[in-house]
Amino acid sequence: MNGRENILRLADLYGGALGLKRTTVSWRLFQDTNKLDVIAGGRDLLLGRFERAMQFFSDHWPDSVAWPEEIVRPPQSPAPAPLPEESAA
Repeated sequence: MNGRENILRLADLYGGALGLKRTTVSWRLFQDTNKLDVIAGGRDLLLGRFERAMQFFSDHWPDSVAWPEEIVRPPQSPAPAPLPEESAA
């Protein structure tokens, strides 16, 4: 799997576990409701945004879902950032 596939897989698992639409997960990661769809469409993601998204998932991963073994999980932050305010998505 590549980085794009990892982000999309984690987004689908995270959203499914919490009952969230892809647009809501996209907002939580990127403060952009369309970014995950753009990535799924083949567009690139800058390295810094990728790393912040992976850290978000690591810090906010639901206890009810196992982290996929084939995806390296970043260590959790000592003080994770709060969830961003929800958009109208």
